[in-house]
Amino acid sequence: MAGKKTEGPPALGSQHAQPPLATELADEHFDWVDYACPCPHCGAEVTGFQTRDLCNQLDTLDYRIVYHFHARCRCGAWIDFIRKPARSIEDFDMHVEQL
Repeated sequence: MAGKKTEGPPALGSQHAQPPLATELADEHFDWVDYACPCPHCGAEVTGFQTRDLCNQLDTLDYRIVYHFHARCRCGAWIDFIRKPARSIEDFDMHVEQL
């Protein structure tokens, strides 16, 4: 039985396979987010949150300094946290230093 011809890049290990571009490798990087919560769907503890907001060097960041982070629970639920935007100047704390 003959193999079926398919479109697309050569399979890994093929002598004609091209190494991934630097931009493709950059897409694989992220930072971890130090946060855990119960899954809203099944109640299991969810850890392993990731973000691509900052340097994407596999660092562990505090959740309060990122704008968007996410993880998948073992039940399959996808959990996103997205920071709400400030609505008015009252949403900001003003700090003044005398020089």
